[in-house]
Amino acid sequence: MKGIFSRIVLLGGLWLVCAASAVGQSYTFTTIAGLAGTNGFADGTNSTARFRRPSGLAVDGAGNIYVADLLNHTIRKIVPAGTNWVVSTLAGLAGTNGFADGTNDQARFDHPSAVAVDKAGHLFVTDSYNQTIRQITPVGTNWVVSTVAGLALAKGSDDGTNSQARFNSPEAITLDSSGRLYVTDKLNFTIREISPIGTNWVTTTLAGSASIYGGFTDGTDGDAEFNTPYGIAWHNGGNLYVADLGNNAIRRISPMGPDWVTSTVAGFSGNPGTKDGSAIQAKFRYPNGIAVDASETLYVTDQDNNTIRKIELAGSSWLVSTVGGLAGSPGSADGVGVNARFYWPWGIALDGAQNLFVADSVNHTIRMGMLLSAPSPTLQILPAADQVVLSWPITASNSLLETTRSLGTEATWVALTNGLALLGDSYFLTNAVGSGPAFFRLRSQ
Repeated sequence: MKGIFSRIVLLGGLWLVCAASAVGQSYTFTTIAGLAGTNGFADGTNSTARFRRPSGLAVDGAGNIYVADLLNHTIRKIVPAGTNWVVSTLAGLAGTNGFADGTNDQARFDHPSAVAVDKAGHLFVTDSYNQTIRQITPVGTNWVVSTVAGLALAKGSDDGTNSQARFNSPEAITLDSSGRLYVTDKLNFTIREISPIGTNWVTTTLAGSASIYGGFTDGTDGDAEFNTPYGIAWHNGGNLYVADLGNNAIRRISPMGPDWVTSTVAGFSGNPGTKDGSAIQAKFRYPNGIAVDASETLYVTDQDNNTIRKIELAGSSWLVSTVGGLAGSPGSADGVGVNARFYWPWGIALDGAQNLFVADSVNHTIRMGMLLSAPSPTLQILPAADQVVLSWPITASNSLLETTRSLGTEATWVALTNGLALLGDSYFLTNAVGSGPAFFRLRSQ
């Protein structure tokens, strides 16, 4: 479902609201690195590069992309060079798993699953099978790998300083503006915080309680429950967002004084499926990666649906839409929106221009979604004719104009048929507003 909305206009004491929304925006997806269906290891440009199940992604302020190349046990970098993308390897040795701190290919990882980058260019990696959190520091032209938390091959759930901390399959990582790290500790079913204190790193558990089984409960601190949490993203307003894979839900963790309060954004049923719409109706099938932009709009890789989903605030509620891929149709085709195909998309990241980057795992490729400008509706008031004119620069005859009185969870969209005339790309509404706010959307048929 695709809606397109306009601006707020005051009309004779009545509010006619065609609310601004990105639901109608489209992305065109292309493959920027790797060759679909061909795994391996090779540095190079565009399709000459090879990956093996790329998982986590991060983008720095210069537009460079960092990739956790899961089954190559390496960390890769993709640099934009004109219209090309150049792939190199920063750390680890392809095809050689293990554990070792060191410089460049002397370092060893075992299934690195996610990567984050700070403003200084330091990388942080969840080294999943090693049960550790690693740091990769640029030193001249080299990259030096060290361990900031956890002890290699030592599973557990202990909080503590540096190697005293324990993890159980740390999955994804993000950081805030103060340099604190946040990790989804997948098989402990918890969210951990790792804070730099002097030269040390102190790990604490901020949401969930370590257990051998997950759950699905909103609540404060350890009262909250997760089920194999995967992706995590921090928003500059202070909230954390988690792709709670096993619960088929998207969760929010908000600071409240010294506490952290977990709530559910979308996917309330916990059952797998695919459905766009209001948050309480929406369904996911094992959501994995998650990213958040400055406006607190979320982007999710809905892994088993092979789609890219968007979750944005609409009034006081959340609205879920699909911006890439078609549920139940895996593939590798580039294209616009639902014409694109993905195969187990994993990590997702955003750059400053709102471009999406996706680790298309089973295709062994990195995909880019460029935002296409949405059609800009115009609104004209014709008082003498007692009419409102809504115009879109698209063929209105292929779409349905709908209205609702509220954008909250109680919103009910009704097709407009009475008092409506269509001329080209314009709808002429007679007595369509009435009293109070009215929201309009144009939905493709």
